[in-house]
Amino acid sequence: MKQLFAIILCLCVPLAMCGCQDAKTRAAEGAIIGTVLGAGAGYVIGKQSGHGAEGAGIGAAVGALGGAAVGSQINKPGTQQSQATTNQMTIQQIVDMTRQGVNEAVIIDRIRLSGSKFNLTSADIDYLKQQGVGEAVIQAMQVK
Repeated sequence: MKQLFAIILCLCVPLAMCGCQDAKTRAAEGAIIGTVLGAGAGYVIGKQSGHGAEGAGIGAAVGALGGAAVGSQINKPGTQQSQATTNQMTIQQIVDMTRQGVNEAVIIDRIRLSGSKFNLTSADIDYLKQQGVGEAVIQAMQVK
């Protein structure tokens, strides 16, 4: 009976962890895989000393932690938007590039490649014009 309880517990814990479908990493999947593999290995090792259920429980716990740790380092497909957000250009960067004499086409290209989104107010537009930013660059910044 103890063995059955330990096995059921080992299978229920990782299933409960699967509820995070919006997670950006594969920590839950890693925990599940680690739990199953750890429980199996723990059972085999524990069985040799007459403590298969306890070995499975310990193996499942260690496997879940290890799998979650490894899975948390792996991004899920489709979460690259977060990377684009970190490449977001600022208004000040646009001004600095203009002051450095960078060609407008290059600035526009950088805006598009970085996926930068600007929510420009009329004050922002006035500031950009005062700093010498060209109309084509300002229009590129306003593209949604």
